[in-house]
Amino acid sequence: MVKLLLVSFLISYAMVVSIYSLSIADVNDGSINFNNYHGKKILIVNTSTGNTAANQQLVELQQLYQQNQDSLVVIAFPSNSFGNQTGTNAQIKALMQGTYGVTFPIAVKSWVRGDSANIIYQWLSSKLQNEMMNSKTIRDYQKYLVDGTGRLVAKFDSSVNPLNAKIQDAINRY
Repeated sequence: MVKLLLVSFLISYAMVVSIYSLSIADVNDGSINFNNYHGKKILIVNTSTGNTAANQQLVELQQLYQQNQDSLVVIAFPSNSFGNQTGTNAQIKALMQGTYGVTFPIAVKSWVRGDSANIIYQWLSSKLQNEMMNSKTIRDYQKYLVDGTGRLVAKFDSSVNPLNAKIQDAINRY
């Protein structure tokens, strides 16, 4: 029995992944290397420019980023997981940067849920990897906060706007 528990513990422990070991392609034909964000908080948001009612969140995400850019990076993950993100990466980039003034990093369009989820969302959804929680991304503009040490510390529903006090408090607390 003890041997079984030890093997189970080692398997679980071996699954833990540091977010700083992950990277993903960006819309500029480069990559977003999370190792570059040691010491900064990271707000990860699955976005959708086809969801016009929610696009006010892009404006607020940019404001939040500008207000906190010494200690926070916002990273957008455009996704068609909920049927609202059409267009190519170039079109998404043009709309996000041109129309909404986004200056924070934008990952390439990818899936954020299910077996096809990108590597970052696999990390966010698995307690075995992130050591905090199992999570499902259920809507566009769901947000995850990672603290300056790389720990997943909070999740916010899409109904919580970026400038909401809950997000501001979490950024200040962690």
